[in-house]
Amino acid sequence: MRATYDDLLRTARRIAVNAHRGTYANRAELMTDWRAVLAATVSHLRWLRVRLGDIGRTRWPAKVSDNSLGRLAQAIGAGADLLAMQAPSTASVLDDRDDLVAARAEVAAIALIAARGVKRQIPRATPEYRRLLALMVEFEMLARSDVRRAGLGALGCLTAGAPSAPADALSSLARSAARWERAHASAAPLTLLTRDLRSATAQLRTVCCYTSHLAAHLLAAPTADLDAGQQLDLKTLEAGLRAFEDGAIRVAMSWHRRLSDLSGQSNTPGEIASLDLQAALDRAVRPEGRLLRPEELVPNRRIAMGLLDAMDELVWSADQVARKQQYAVAGLILEGRLFVPRHEVAKLDLQYLRRPGGGSRPLQPRWVSSNLPIYFEDLTDALAWSAGHLTASAGVARRLAGTSHQARPAGDEPMRVPAPYLDVPNRTRRTTPMSTRIADPGQDPLSSTVEPPSTRS
Repeated sequence: MRATYDDLLRTARRIAVNAHRGTYANRAELMTDWRAVLAATVSHLRWLRVRLGDIGRTRWPAKVSDNSLGRLAQAIGAGADLLAMQAPSTASVLDDRDDLVAARAEVAAIALIAARGVKRQIPRATPEYRRLLALMVEFEMLARSDVRRAGLGALGCLTAGAPSAPADALSSLARSAARWERAHASAAPLTLLTRDLRSATAQLRTVCCYTSHLAAHLLAAPTADLDAGQQLDLKTLEAGLRAFEDGAIRVAMSWHRRLSDLSGQSNTPGEIASLDLQAALDRAVRPEGRLLRPEELVPNRRIAMGLLDAMDELVWSADQVARKQQYAVAGLILEGRLFVPRHEVAKLDLQYLRRPGGGSRPLQPRWVSSNLPIYFEDLTDALAWSAGHLTASAGVARRLAGTSHQARPAGDEPMRVPAPYLDVPNRTRRTTPMSTRIADPGQDPLSSTVEPPSTRS
């Protein structure tokens, strides 16, 4: 599983609770770490398209400590980095005003928890104390703006990076699949040759065959404890992968009649990563050289759920690789870099037909290049067939694993500049008396995570 934006905010809240309970022996170190928290909060809220008036010019200190506030600054900054890494296809969720309000309220509530801890440790008669009170008012107004209290929605499902570090053979499948997908994404499509695309087709067939094997064992294992809906989805996934295999066979046959280079072995990063992925798959399904029986592969429901997560990552990665292969073929055709047998071109264009006898004509090559799509319909149709069924299978695998559509940014360059500020009407007023303000801002009640100080002597 990948760490989501919601997971990062929950981690930041736990760190903020620890910071609220802790104390600093060095006041200078306290203020340095607090400035780091402010800088991280400003950056984070900037990606959430909101501007803060009193702390908008706060800068990140040169060095922070390893204490709770320093770790909180890193956690809040990690959330901002996750938002910055989103591709335009997934960053569209930042246009949802209700989800933006919820995320702003949660980030402000986390900073407010830390601010209350800092407030206890600095003297009242200081400029820092008065400035802190002003900041707390601003944070509290922002934290109380979410009256919906329904979570972060699609925004909380955003993620970036790779799956979590593997703990066993099954959990290593997702990480190896993600590495394989990134390796293919790193290669420019127009630099690929036929040998590379032929190798990619073989890699896709291998991954999908292993995934189909895992799905069959999940269905056959009585210990998986799957409900009727999950069993139906697994059968649908198997059917989709079989349909992909039919199209992939046609693609492999088409590569024998469409060339861009001489035969050879591919040495792209995707080829190397596929060897690691195949080794990880072998360790999972046949650790000692023999295939595991269904009850051995899936001894309990926990392993079954882990397999569903791994299959989701495998099919999604295969879908991305297939789409990149489709894009590369379209580029090669457009550039006129694919060769077609002359006798096939002659069926559609008589100028390439040899004269049956008489006359003299210079020797003609047996292969000709062309950029007309009509000569490549068999290849492009087979690619579209296989990629379409793989995309449908990825949707089924996503449903089985409970993964959101916004879980994995792909397809475009990540955002480098935050979106323009988006003003959402504030649902609170600054004239609200302090006695009537909500004491538990954010998504989680503060009272459930921070214990009030004891009044016993």
